[in-house]
Amino acid sequence: MAKTSQCLVLQIVIGLVAIVPLFFGLNGIIRGPSMLATGYNYPISVDSHFRYLSGLPVAMGILLLRNLPTIDRDASDLHRVSLLIFIGGLGRLWGLITVSFEVSTMVTTLVELLLFPFLCLWQHQVQKNSVRSRTK
Repeated sequence: MAKTSQCLVLQIVIGLVAIVPLFFGLNGIIRGPSMLATGYNYPISVDSHFRYLSGLPVAMGILLLRNLPTIDRDASDLHRVSLLIFIGGLGRLWGLITVSFEVSTMVTTLVELLLFPFLCLWQHQVQKNSVRSRTK
């Protein structure tokens, strides 16, 4: 069964979105905390923890890419990744409220809190349309 153009656009958008956590996660694994601030001698435990946590966005990007071929029927990986990113966005929002406000961090937070729920809603609509077209 041919996929709809709406499904194809959703696949492209999610594929492009998946590049972001892959890029930043791999950058964190390779460069460690120095990707955020150079010239500081981080303790090994901080470096190790940062590189470990950097692997999580890599896994999220892989899950998003893995879900692309079946996005019109199954969004379980998209939902899992969206939940992780949304909760991370809530944590980032708490930091903005309690520590300090920074425009770039606020933009990132809004993307985390709004983009992924929107992608889930969009996927749900694509799936609903796909089921309708298969039952006709």
